Amino acid sequence: MANPGTSMSILRLADGEATDELVDALLDMYRAVQEAVAGTDNNPRWVIGTHPAAHQLKEAAASGALFVAMAGGDIAGALIADRAPAPGYENVAWQVEAAPEEAAVVHLFAMHPAFRGKGLARPFLTAVEDILRDEGVRAVRLDTLVDNLGAQRTYEALGFANLGRACLSYGPGPYADDPDGGFVIFEKAL
Repeated sequence: MANPGTSMSILRLADGEATDELVDALLDMYRAVQEAVAGTDNNPRWVIGTHPAAHQLKEAAASGALFVAMAGGDIAGALIADRAPAPGYENVAWQVEAAPEEAAVVHLFAMHPAFRGKGLARPFLTAVEDILRDEGVRAVRLDTLVDNLGAQRTYEALGFANLGRACLSYGPGPYADDPDGGFVIFEKAL
């Protein structure tokens, strides 16, 4: 692992660039994140291989939605920024009026444990936001589990507005039948 103080570069993967080796390395990064935060108030409850899964990462790369932060040759972080909101987003009272193609949804935003607390999340996200803004995106939206307080603090520190709880449909899970909504919604105007 490189020195976490090393400068960072942002890769936007395209179709064919998400090799099996790179996808395995990304899944290893997500696994390291999940292991580091298990049992804390920052637990996304990922099941590596199911969510995130290799096919998700490859599909995101094929559509140009997979971004990877590299530091000293190592994966420092990753995220997907696509135009695929979860069912239920249509019921949220968004602050930014945006057509579907003008609203990017961030999924699977994570920084490798070796690079957390080094001030890299903000420049990583800012670089992605700059790319999205240049493509006509007016708002970045995301959600997190209601009990993932660490992620909520991070998103607020990164300039996202907390829009409260919402019912989203990601399939079966701990909040599938929660009438109050098992997710907290965030939005940032670009």
